[in-house]
Order: sequence, then C-alpha cells, then structure tokens
Amino acid sequence: MDLNALQDRFGAGSAEPVHVGCSGATVVRLDRGPERLYYKAGPGVSAEADRLAWLGSTRFPCPQIVDRGNNWLLTTELPGRDASQEWPAADRPGVLAALAEGLRRLDELSGCPFRSPFPGAGEAVTHGDYCAPNVFIDPETLRFTGVLDLSRLGAGDRYVDLSQMFGSLRGDLTQQYGGLPAARRFVELYGGDPDDPRIEHYLTLDVSDD
Repeated sequence: MDLNALQDRFGAGSAEPVHVGCSGATVVRLDRGPERLYYKAGPGVSAEADRLAWLGSTRFPCPQIVDRGNNWLLTTELPGRDASQEWPAADRPGVLAALAEGLRRLDELSGCPFRSPFPGAGEAVTHGDYCAPNVFIDPETLRFTGVLDLSRLGAGDRYVDLSQMFGSLRGDLTQQYGGLPAARRFVELYGGDPDDPRIEHYLTLDVSDD
C-alpha cells in the first residue's frame, strides 16, 4: 500500500495503517483537515459497503460512506471508544449495559435485504461479529455510539450476536469486565438466556468471509 499515493488521492494530510482485526483487509487512517477518515480495501469490501449503506439508511449509528469503489471503501470515524479498550472500573457496568442496549436497537430494525451467513431461523437484524472491538461507547455518557465491520450483517437468529459478544467478554482481550460472569450478565441485560445452547453452538461455526 502506497500511503503517499493514498494521501494524494483523497487530499489527506497524513495516512497511517491500522493493524487490527482478522479479515485480511487493508485499513488506513486518513486525517483530512478536521476530518478523520478510514480507507478499507480487500476482498468482500464491496459487499460490506452495501451492508453499511443499508444500515446507514436506517439512521442506526455506524460509519458514513464518503466514497466507495470496487472492493474499497472510505468512511467517517465513529465517535467514542471501542469496548475492548481499557475502561475505568466504575464505568465497566455501564459499558456492559450499553453493549446490550446497542444490540437491542440493532435487532429491532426491520426490512434488512441481506441474510446472515450463520444458519438458523430468525428475522432479527444481526451484526454477525458483534464483539467488543467492533462496538463503540461514549466515554462521557456511557451510551452506545455505533458499530464497525459489517461484512456479516444480515437477517438471522438474534443469538448469533449474543453468542459473539458472549465469547468476546469471556475471552482474554476483555478480562477487565470479569470474564464469564460479565458475559452472562451481558446476555441477561439484553433479555436473553445465558444458558441457551445456541450461544456455544454459534461460537463453534466458521463463517469466515473468505
């Protein structure tokens, strides 16, 4: 990736690679005047852009598309901080509540034209990778501010997303929340059953984008 060419192409003052995620896509942070934008390119990014465009049309909080092309995408920055970052101990219960609130809001949408890659019945709008690094929270208000990485968004079983966050919260990256008890608490805050067998079932499935 030629960062100088990318700066020139989009009129940015700086360009910095972002080394996060497991999708294999190239992600670059661009500062253009007061704006901070994100360029993403790779196989499947056009399909993700279609999903992002639909979700944005519902006014659900997500990055806005600035420009797009064949398997590349330029978006705005989401406000807030992602839930995998370090949070003050006093804020962590509020972050868990915000994660549940955001998922309820997503699942209440209707009319999604895409299907989840996960098997199972259901008409909830599912993110498909609803884990801590992909969910943003306002550090001042502890309110949900949006989601990233929407390549698996589609109508499906609401337990898909409950499962993904359950696994995320009991994993090593988010031990600050308390591990398994926090994962169970998240599901309860959403209004689900932390003992539902679908949680473990969906965690075993490989629906990788490539």
